[in-house]
Amino acid sequence: MKEFFQSPKIKIFLSVLLVLIMLSVFTRNVENNIISATFNTLTYGMSKVTAAAASDNSGKSYDELQKENEELKTANRDLRSRLVDYYEVKEENTRLWMFYELKKEHEDYSLIPATVLRRDTNDEFGSFTIDKGTDSAITVGDPVMGENGLIGWISEADVYTAKVVTILSPQTSIGAIDKATGDTGIITGSAKYADDNLTMLSKLTSEHKIEKGDIITSSGASGIYPKNMVLGEVTEIGYDTYDTSYYAVIKPYDDISTIVNVAVISDFEGQGEILRKESGD
Repeated sequence: MKEFFQSPKIKIFLSVLLVLIMLSVFTRNVENNIISATFNTLTYGMSKVTAAAASDNSGKSYDELQKENEELKTANRDLRSRLVDYYEVKEENTRLWMFYELKKEHEDYSLIPATVLRRDTNDEFGSFTIDKGTDSAITVGDPVMGENGLIGWISEADVYTAKVVTILSPQTSIGAIDKATGDTGIITGSAKYADDNLTMLSKLTSEHKIEKGDIITSSGASGIYPKNMVLGEVTEIGYDTYDTSYYAVIKPYDDISTIVNVAVISDFEGQGEILRKESGD
């Protein structure tokens, strides 16, 4: 048996057989590659023909299709613009609805709803800028309302924006009255309380009867602010040794540091009346 495999004829036969096997494998791989390439070429050609047929069936030239495409783009831009306008009107209506009860109670008020654009991070008393200005009939000195009460006034205004100084600031001076006792004083802010969203009712007399829980409103005496605007609730009573007078700490019903929607009172019955009397008008 060993001699059989060692014979020259057998060795030649086996060598030829091995070559044939290798050629067979190689040939199959080549055929597969050729078939694959041919199929891809035919598929690509058919897709081109199909696309061309579809184009021909439409009966429109490339320029016509290009024009239609541009018209669709323009229509989409117009729809997006209208959608933005819709949401703007919807948001405006939402803000107006927030102050609906206020307007119903005070028909003489001209209310301008606005949104806080940015806050003054360098101001410890919570001043902020709103998205309405003189173009919306807003002027310096106009009162600014939160959803639950008076929160400040317009200190600066340009065409499209305005700055609001809050009732937490010492710049604020609002004549106020305790609805329960009739005691009067001045609402003004203090660095001691501003961080806690609190302000002060100062200049109280020693005979005052103010108690915790009393509601404080604007007196309307100066003609700068409307009468009976809610300012907040008494949380404590104190005595100022420097000023030798009593004061009450007042908590506004709105969190001024997080407020987003406000309303500016651009006009109300009796606005500026005291100033006009003083000037003789």
